[in-house]
Amino acid sequence: MASNGGEEGSPTDSNAGVDPSERRPDPGDTGFEHSVDSDTNDGVVSSTVEDASKYGLSLTLIGGLLLALGYYGYVAVTGPQALGQAIPGPFYLLAFALLFVLELFRSRKRGAMALVRATALALFYGGLTAFAIEGSVYLWYNPDAALDGFVGITVLAVSLIVAGLAYFLYLAVLESYTSG
Repeated sequence: MASNGGEEGSPTDSNAGVDPSERRPDPGDTGFEHSVDSDTNDGVVSSTVEDASKYGLSLTLIGGLLLALGYYGYVAVTGPQALGQAIPGPFYLLAFALLFVLELFRSRKRGAMALVRATALALFYGGLTAFAIEGSVYLWYNPDAALDGFVGITVLAVSLIVAGLAYFLYLAVLESYTSG
């Protein structure tokens, strides 16, 4: 039976040579384990394909869905409705604030880099969330906008591809940043 590479002790396991009794769960809860003697406080983490976390995959899939709904939000805002018509504006500010605080406390690093990352994530996903909410309300009242000719499936497919490419580029930038 062939190994899927995800089994413990497989060559793709990041701790293949480490005794299982010396492993401990990752404090960042990404699903990866570190050996007891590994230094997790050095701030430099090289990323490989095997290191693509469940968090990253989740953000990519959620980002793709938000991007698809955000497209219809953009259509709605530039057309029949105004921004903030779906829900009152302060709720959008609350979404930005929650995203900022969650990413700030989830960050492995502290300092300016954590603030920049939390701000960027909050602005990007907060903006997508605002347009996605507007798009959801627009599609609720105008389902034909997505159902005619299966345009909604095409928009979702393109959005998932764009989100996947964005995550891939993010990992490539991290890898180039940490390697030199």
